[in-house]
Amino acid sequence: MRVTIVGAGVVGLMLAKDLASLGADVQVYDGKSSVEDGAEKASGILSKSGLAHMGVDYRNAIVNELDGAVLHAGREKLRIKSKATQAYVLDRAALASICKSEAEKAGAKVRLGSRMERQELKELAADGDNIVVGADGAVSTVASAFGFPPIGEYVLTYKAEYEEAEAEDSHSVDLFFATGHSHRFFGWIAPYSSYELELGIGTSDRGKRSSSDAFHSFTKDKEVSAMIGEAKMVAGHASIIPLEARRMTVRGNVLLVGDAAGQVKATTGGGIIFGASCAKIAAGVIMRHAERGVPLSTYESEWRKAYGADLKLHRALHNYYSNMGPGSFEALIKVSRLFGAEAFLSKYGDMDSPTKMLKRFLLRGLAK
Repeated sequence: MRVTIVGAGVVGLMLAKDLASLGADVQVYDGKSSVEDGAEKASGILSKSGLAHMGVDYRNAIVNELDGAVLHAGREKLRIKSKATQAYVLDRAALASICKSEAEKAGAKVRLGSRMERQELKELAADGDNIVVGADGAVSTVASAFGFPPIGEYVLTYKAEYEEAEAEDSHSVDLFFATGHSHRFFGWIAPYSSYELELGIGTSDRGKRSSSDAFHSFTKDKEVSAMIGEAKMVAGHASIIPLEARRMTVRGNVLLVGDAAGQVKATTGGGIIFGASCAKIAAGVIMRHAERGVPLSTYESEWRKAYGADLKLHRALHNYYSNMGPGSFEALIKVSRLFGAEAFLSKYGDMDSPTKMLKRFLLRGLAK
């Protein structure tokens, strides 16, 4: 049995490592010349708890540690501050390079500069001894070639790095909701250090504004421009992120993982943690399929059982906040602060699992 993974991003490379470690014949194809190409398009904020379960030595990719966040809506702010590091800002290019090294060390073959075309993919999948995995991002060639259901909504993002900044708190990220600069998403300022930061914003593809237009409007926001100060923009990057999972992620001997499957937190657009977790499930199912004939469709039920509820709740939360007007969101933050949300989220907040956070909230209420 041979496994062909299309896409040498972090999730595809982690899947390759897991499969190769279990003895599978794995080859990864990607049209880019280096795994670092395009890595700067995505933000590198990843939860500490999620990274702990990924199984990759990410330490050399750490740029900064985060222990707090400030939610902005109109004149209201909700400050969340933990006593310990909750997330890391990672150099995405360095992380991709680490994942490639670990995949190759495990025995996977990574073939860069080798783009798999649609007809080639179909011929490959026609041989039942081959398994094809699409880990090729939000606009997946694999998903399109094999007729997987479409993703209903995407967010278009634009982000830029700034130097010579003066961060008030270099370990806290600022999130801006209901700004009027974008449609159905938010803006952010994430510090790389006390003098470097990332400024970005997302806007739904359902709107009529490009991400670059939303970004330039966002930079002129009075509060945002005051926080940027005299910092100098270095480079800007646009990207696309799915906001919901596909209705189907297995078709015959073809599987989808990561952004290609829509395994992304709709609240933030983050996909590495869930994508990598689902890739581990995919690796286990593929090996059981090879050794004991377990149906590949088992992957569908297993990843949805493990993470489907959290992804659905992320989607529901996204729909809730993205449909609120500035006044309503401002009122929500004010009421939340009055009811102790700052203290609760500082202690129990979980970037990846809103279901776990909800359980903690309910148990806390029952205990009173």
